[in-house]
Amino acid sequence: MTGHLPDPTVRIIVCGNADRGDDGVALATVATLLPALPPDLQTELEVRRCLELHVEDLVDLPLGVDCLILDAVAGPEPGEVVRMTLHELTERPPFSPRSSHELPIHLVVALAGIVRDQPVGGAFLGLAGHRFGYGTPLSRVVRAAIPAYRDAIEAELYRLVGHEHEHRHEHEPAGASASGAEA
Repeated sequence: MTGHLPDPTVRIIVCGNADRGDDGVALATVATLLPALPPDLQTELEVRRCLELHVEDLVDLPLGVDCLILDAVAGPEPGEVVRMTLHELTERPPFSPRSSHELPIHLVVALAGIVRDQPVGGAFLGLAGHRFGYGTPLSRVVRAAIPAYRDAIEAELYRLVGHEHEHRHEHEPAGASASGAEA
Protein backbone atom coordinates (compact mmCIF):
# COMPACT_ATOMS: atom_id res chain seq x y z
CA MET A 1 0.00 0.00 0.00
CA THR A 2 1.34 3.38 -0.93
CA GLY A 3 0.73 6.31 1.39
CA HIS A 4 -0.18 9.65 -0.09
CA LEU A 5 1.92 12.55 1.12
CA PRO A 6 0.01 15.75 1.81
CA ASP A 7 0.51 18.66 -0.55
CA PRO A 8 3.33 20.92 0.65
CA THR A 9 2.48 24.14 2.47
CA VAL A 10 5.93 25.72 1.97
CA ARG A 11 8.26 25.75 -1.02
CA ILE A 12 11.87 26.35 -0.03
CA ILE A 13 14.00 27.81 -2.80
CA VAL A 14 17.68 27.43 -2.01
CA CYS A 15 19.84 29.78 -4.07
CA GLY A 16 23.59 29.83 -4.32
CA ASN A 17 26.71 28.31 -5.76
CA ALA A 18 28.89 26.19 -3.50
CA ASP A 19 31.91 26.98 -5.70
CA ARG A 20 31.69 30.71 -4.90
CA GLY A 21 32.66 30.91 -1.24
CA ASP A 22 29.95 32.36 0.99
CA ASP A 23 27.43 32.21 -1.87
CA GLY A 24 27.03 28.52 -0.94
CA VAL A 25 25.92 29.17 2.65
CA ALA A 26 22.22 28.42 2.03
CA LEU A 27 23.11 25.10 0.41
CA ALA A 28 25.45 24.13 3.26
CA THR A 29 22.90 25.09 5.89
CA VAL A 30 19.92 23.32 4.30
CA ALA A 31 21.97 20.16 3.73
CA THR A 32 22.32 19.73 7.49
CA LEU A 33 18.99 21.22 8.57
CA LEU A 34 16.50 19.26 6.46
CA PRO A 35 17.44 15.74 7.61
CA ALA A 36 17.21 16.91 11.24
CA LEU A 37 13.65 18.25 10.93
CA PRO A 38 10.78 16.18 12.33
CA PRO A 39 9.09 13.99 9.69
CA ASP A 40 5.73 15.78 10.12
CA LEU A 41 7.42 19.06 9.18
CA GLN A 42 9.39 17.50 6.32
CA THR A 43 6.15 16.34 4.67
CA GLU A 44 4.96 19.97 4.59
CA LEU A 45 7.95 21.07 2.52
CA GLU A 46 8.93 21.12 -1.13
CA VAL A 47 12.60 22.00 -1.71
CA ARG A 48 14.04 23.42 -4.91
CA ARG A 49 17.63 24.34 -5.57
CA CYS A 50 18.43 27.06 -8.08
CA LEU A 51 21.61 28.84 -9.03
CA GLU A 52 19.50 31.86 -9.92
CA LEU A 53 15.89 32.65 -9.14
CA HIS A 54 13.55 32.88 -12.13
CA VAL A 55 9.95 34.08 -12.31
CA GLU A 56 8.97 30.54 -13.31
CA ASP A 57 10.17 29.28 -9.91
CA LEU A 58 7.39 31.28 -8.26
CA VAL A 59 4.60 31.45 -10.87
CA ASP A 60 3.67 27.80 -10.50
CA LEU A 61 3.38 28.10 -6.71
CA PRO A 62 -0.01 26.54 -5.82
CA LEU A 63 -2.59 28.64 -4.00
CA GLY A 64 -2.08 28.47 -0.25
CA VAL A 65 1.61 27.52 -0.53
CA ASP A 66 4.10 30.01 0.87
CA CYS A 67 7.67 30.36 -0.29
CA LEU A 68 10.89 30.63 1.70
CA ILE A 69 13.79 31.93 -0.38
CA LEU A 70 17.27 31.33 1.04
CA ASP A 71 20.41 33.03 -0.26
CA ALA A 72 23.62 34.74 0.73
CA VAL A 73 23.52 38.54 0.76
CA ALA A 74 26.00 41.39 0.54
CA GLY A 75 25.62 44.72 2.30
CA PRO A 76 24.93 43.96 5.95
CA GLU A 77 27.75 43.06 8.33
CA PRO A 78 29.14 39.61 7.38
CA GLY A 79 27.51 36.91 9.49
CA GLU A 80 24.27 38.88 9.97
CA VAL A 81 21.01 37.00 9.37
CA VAL A 82 18.55 39.04 7.28
CA ARG A 83 14.80 38.35 7.23
CA MET A 84 12.16 40.07 5.15
CA THR A 85 8.69 39.11 4.04
CA LEU A 86 8.47 38.69 0.28
CA HIS A 87 6.17 41.71 0.23
CA GLU A 88 8.86 43.81 1.94
CA LEU A 89 11.43 42.43 -0.48
CA THR A 90 9.47 43.68 -3.51
CA GLU A 91 9.74 47.22 -2.15
CA ARG A 92 13.53 47.17 -2.80
CA PRO A 93 15.75 45.36 -0.35
CA PRO A 94 18.46 47.16 1.63
CA PHE A 95 20.92 44.43 0.59
CA SER A 96 21.93 42.51 -2.50
CA PRO A 97 21.47 38.74 -2.78
CA ARG A 98 24.80 37.35 -3.99
CA SER A 99 23.64 34.57 -6.28
CA SER A 100 23.76 35.44 -9.95
CA HIS A 101 20.16 36.27 -10.80
CA GLU A 102 19.13 37.41 -14.30
CA LEU A 103 16.96 40.03 -12.65
CA PRO A 104 17.31 41.47 -9.16
CA ILE A 105 15.49 39.16 -6.76
CA HIS A 106 12.98 41.82 -5.68
CA LEU A 107 11.88 42.22 -9.33
CA VAL A 108 11.55 38.45 -9.80
CA VAL A 109 9.23 38.23 -6.79
CA ALA A 110 7.20 41.27 -7.91
CA LEU A 111 6.87 39.98 -11.51
CA ALA A 112 5.76 36.56 -10.29
CA GLY A 113 3.02 38.24 -8.26
CA ILE A 114 1.84 40.15 -11.33
CA VAL A 115 1.83 37.04 -13.54
CA ARG A 116 0.04 35.01 -10.82
CA ASP A 117 -2.40 37.87 -10.27
CA GLN A 118 -1.69 37.59 -6.55
CA PRO A 119 1.38 38.32 -4.44
CA VAL A 120 3.77 35.52 -3.56
CA GLY A 121 3.49 34.85 0.16
CA GLY A 122 6.37 33.92 2.37
CA ALA A 123 9.76 35.23 3.39
CA PHE A 124 13.39 35.73 2.41
CA LEU A 125 16.17 34.66 4.76
CA GLY A 126 19.73 35.54 3.93
CA LEU A 127 23.08 35.38 5.60
CA ALA A 128 25.50 38.21 4.88
CA GLY A 129 28.70 36.90 3.39
CA HIS A 130 32.28 38.09 3.37
CA ARG A 131 33.92 36.55 0.28
CA PHE A 132 32.33 35.25 -2.91
CA GLY A 133 35.23 34.34 -5.19
CA TYR A 134 35.33 31.15 -7.22
CA GLY A 135 37.13 28.34 -5.47
CA THR A 136 37.08 29.91 -2.02
CA PRO A 137 35.60 28.07 0.97
CA LEU A 138 33.01 29.54 3.33
CA SER A 139 34.59 32.35 5.33
CA ARG A 140 35.18 31.94 9.05
CA VAL A 141 32.58 34.59 9.96
CA VAL A 142 29.93 32.85 7.84
CA ARG A 143 30.77 29.39 9.21
CA ALA A 144 30.40 30.80 12.72
CA ALA A 145 26.99 32.26 11.83
CA ILE A 146 25.53 29.06 10.33
CA PRO A 147 23.94 27.91 13.63
CA ALA A 148 22.04 31.22 13.90
CA TYR A 149 21.02 31.01 10.22
CA ARG A 150 19.89 27.42 10.71
CA ASP A 151 17.81 28.40 13.76
CA ALA A 152 16.25 31.30 11.81
CA ILE A 153 15.33 29.00 8.90
CA GLU A 154 13.83 26.40 11.22
CA ALA A 155 11.79 29.02 13.10
CA GLU A 156 10.57 30.51 9.80
CA LEU A 157 9.52 27.09 8.54
CA TYR A 158 7.47 26.49 11.67
CA ARG A 159 5.94 29.95 11.35
CA LEU A 160 5.00 29.43 7.70
CA VAL A 161 3.63 25.93 8.28
CA GLY A 162 1.72 27.06 11.35
CA HIS A 163 3.11 24.45 13.77
CA GLU A 164 4.18 25.25 17.29
CA HIS A 165 7.94 25.37 17.50
CA GLU A 166 9.76 24.04 20.53
CA HIS A 167 13.41 24.84 19.98
CA ARG A 168 15.75 22.06 21.00
CA HIS A 169 19.47 22.76 21.08
CA GLU A 170 21.66 20.19 19.32
CA HIS A 171 23.36 19.22 22.56
CA GLU A 172 20.06 18.31 24.28
CA PRO A 173 18.62 14.79 24.07
CA ALA A 174 15.51 14.39 21.91
CA GLY A 175 13.18 14.15 24.91
CA ALA A 176 14.51 17.22 26.70
CA SER A 177 13.02 20.68 26.58
CA ALA A 178 14.94 23.95 26.67
CA SER A 179 14.74 23.93 30.46
CA GLY A 180 16.32 20.47 30.61
CA ALA A 181 13.21 18.73 32.01
CA GLU A 182 12.21 15.49 30.34
CA ALA A 183 9.12 15.61 28.15
